[in-house]
Amino acid sequence: MMDAKLETLITLIDEKNFTNTAKKLFITQPAVTHHIKSIEKEYNITLFANPKTFELTKQGQVLLEYAKASKLSYELLINTLAKQASLTASVGITPMAVQCARQRVISNLNKGNVSFNLFCYPYEQILKSLSSGALDFAIVDNSFDSTKYENKFLFAERIILVCNPDGQYKEINKITRDQLSSAIIVLPDDKCGLYNQVKTTMKLKNIKLKNGFTLTANNLDLTRALIDQNDAVAFVYENSVEGLIESGKLKKLDITNFSPTQNFYLLYNRLLSFDERFLQFLDLLKNSGIQ
Repeated sequence: MMDAKLETLITLIDEKNFTNTAKKLFITQPAVTHHIKSIEKEYNITLFANPKTFELTKQGQVLLEYAKASKLSYELLINTLAKQASLTASVGITPMAVQCARQRVISNLNKGNVSFNLFCYPYEQILKSLSSGALDFAIVDNSFDSTKYENKFLFAERIILVCNPDGQYKEINKITRDQLSSAIIVLPDDKCGLYNQVKTTMKLKNIKLKNGFTLTANNLDLTRALIDQNDAVAFVYENSVEGLIESGKLKKLDITNFSPTQNFYLLYNRLLSFDERFLQFLDLLKNSGIQ
């Protein structure tokens, strides 16, 4: 069980107020004070360098980090134990990757004997949920700390440029770098791998935006809306828009010597490597043709 006193310390540092801490933990304010004094007595330290601002001493900072690590381990244990009974794995995926992964991976998940709950989260929330055990696996298109997460390469996806087929680019199939640098461009959210790869490739190819007019979208539906409303172009994963291109709802524009790709990975917490569902999940991916 998570030490209640350490839980109080974590909450107090977040809230910086004894009354709010008591309300959040459903205890009395004197209980909060008692927990803090008990910690100082138990560890023979002074927690606060400045009690009014809740600035911690160096010893207090060390203890706070220990408390956070303990809470994370406890949450991981609880989530892992709870899922053992249901044999259901929770899988997270980033918003810009979901359409692409739907075609390559998600459509094959129901072919196995493992049940899955799928969640579409921002990248930072996915990593946090993996660490706490709220998610068992994640399908991501971004960089990650390989010391914290086991990973399996899934596939590489090509990044292409698309536009409104009835807009200003309707008569051309290839856009020049000069045209691109002057265009209204819809870029993905800067926290996702698609954004990082596009920016890196544009820098390598020395493509600069002359007017600096860019829009941001964190999912494909919003990207499409911004393309139509602004007669813009957008970088997307090819697999995620193949159906839209075939149906004439989007148009692909080629760029000379510009064909970046982005790797997709399956991640899981190293502490969960003992879980048999991991092997089941990999077997399911293998059987569905993802290598």
